[in-house]
Order: sequence, then C-alpha cells, then structure tokens
Amino acid sequence: MILMLSTFTNKELFHYDISLFGYSLGIGLESIQILIILASIFAVLGMYMALQIYLPDIIDQPLLHLFLPFAVTLTIGFTLRSFGRGSGGWILMIITAVLLYLVMRFEYLSCDPASAIRPMSIIVLDSLCYAIFLLFMIALRANVPRLIVSLPAAFILCSVVSLKIYSFHVIGSNVSLLAAVTGMVIVFAEVGLHYFPINIISYGALIFFWYYTITSLIIGSDRNESAKYLGQRILPVGIPILIVLIYAMIRF
Repeated sequence: MILMLSTFTNKELFHYDISLFGYSLGIGLESIQILIILASIFAVLGMYMALQIYLPDIIDQPLLHLFLPFAVTLTIGFTLRSFGRGSGGWILMIITAVLLYLVMRFEYLSCDPASAIRPMSIIVLDSLCYAIFLLFMIALRANVPRLIVSLPAAFILCSVVSLKIYSFHVIGSNVSLLAAVTGMVIVFAEVGLHYFPINIISYGALIFFWYYTITSLIIGSDRNESAKYLGQRILPVGIPILIVLIYAMIRF
C-alpha cells in the first residue's frame, strides 16, 4: 500500500548543493523517497517479527535475514517510480508484490532446518544476492562518475551481500572478515575498471564474473573443494559472460 502511494506523489522537500573535495554534490530529498524507505522498513519489521514469533530458538543473527527484504522492497519502489501510474505500472506492481512475498517466504524457509525446500530457498536467495550486486554496481557506474562517492558505496554493498552469501555456505571461517575482504577486492576491481574505456554491458559482465569467481573460490576453499570442482562451478557462468562480452564489443 505504501509503494502504491509512492506512485501518486513526487514532491521535492529540500535540495542543497555542497562542495566536497573540490566537487559539487547535490543532495536532495523527495516525498516519494521517504515513502519507499518507509515501505522497506515495514518489510524489515514484518520479516523480523515472523522470525521472532515462529523461529525464536533457531535465529541467532536476525539482521542477516533482513537485508534481502529491505533491498528488494527498495528496488521495487524505485522501479515503480520509473513506470508511474500507467497500466504498465499497475501490472508491474502486482508482479513485484508477488516477488516480495516470495522473497520473504524463501527467507523464512531458509531459516527453518526442518523445511524440505530449504536447499531450494538458499539457491533462490543466492541468486537474488548476485542480482542485487549486479544491478547496484551497474547503477553506480551509470549514475555516480566520481570514485570518491562510488567506492564506499560499492564496499558496503559488496560486504553486506557477501556476508549474506557466506552465511549459507561458509562454516569454519570468520564470515565477517571474509565479507570485508571480498568488499576490498571488488573496490580494487572497481578502481581498475573505472579507467577502462568499456561500455556499461561489458562493465557489468566483468564485475559480476569477478565477484562470482571470488565468492566461489572462498566457498570452495572453506569446503576444501578440488580445482576440478571449482572449475565446474565457475565455467557455467564464465561461458555466458564471455558471450555477453563478445556481443557488447561487436554491438557497441
């Protein structure tokens, strides 16, 4: 309902231009942004209450299970903002409402060790984490040209997403430290790719493949997987990425 209200309002509440390290930055807030953030907070509160009521003795780190509902609701809100109140917007709203329900449902099932579909829930949540990482990094590349702003945002997002992924698969290591290391690796890659004359499609393919490779290596190392098994994990993703890169170079 809050996301529905966000399609009817778009009033700017304030806007300031500030100078930071020689750069001019515009900071503003609109009423639609407040509604979208409010909707995300309600999604987080609903997920938290469900876990505390039905699985109070199983959940030891509830914050890990609140990231995806918040991120998906936030993404839905800004997507609906782009479509407005047309027929396409209403259809998209119904689809995204179902998507948000499925995200929260799978998040709940991933916490329940007695659930028969817990493995499938983890696969779905892993896919969402990688998708959110890719969409966020592409958005940074397209809309934030200054590294001084994009690098901290990339590090925080990557660390949080990695923490979520590693919480499902890494057992014998310090998950928080591994997530921070992964965030730093992606920041270094972001610095290098920032100066490469490549289009947005090539950038998304390269940064995604690099991130997927790093997380796969860390998960495989924790499980003592062989190099052959790691290759079987990475190769199915590497081939489509290579096809996308070739297409991007030829097309653009």
